[in-house]
Amino acid sequence: MENQNIVKAYYDMKGEFQWSYGKISPFFRELIENKKIMGTKCPKCGVVFCPPTSDCPKCWVPTEWIEVGPQGTVLTFTVIHMPNSWSKRSAPYTLALVKLDGADTALLHYIDSTDKEILSKGPRVEAVFADERKGYVTDIDCFRII
Repeated sequence: MENQNIVKAYYDMKGEFQWSYGKISPFFRELIENKKIMGTKCPKCGVVFCPPTSDCPKCWVPTEWIEVGPQGTVLTFTVIHMPNSWSKRSAPYTLALVKLDGADTALLHYIDSTDKEILSKGPRVEAVFADERKGYVTDIDCFRII
């Protein structure tokens, strides 16, 4: 039986938002001001996180800020061949997990190569910073193979 009482309405909503990065703001501040990549280190177990975390997920204690990278190693990758709405990159492009020097975890980011043969060898890479930085992880434009 079809419901005759259904009303469909569509609305356009506009809003301005401000937000705080809170405890991880040093990560973004250092990208903008100094082209440095910051991670956090657990003072109890010694694990270094990048991207940073305010508390160690294993020990439940506050972490401390340390500089990592800007070089690292590609752990795994995927070459994207389909265009999508969330990336400003034109297909094909590569996303990879990069373990930065001094970090124990990996950062997901763009790589400047789609050469699967080179990428499959776990190449060394280094950060290429955007000319205009705004306080986003994309202030690191990509990682280039060195």
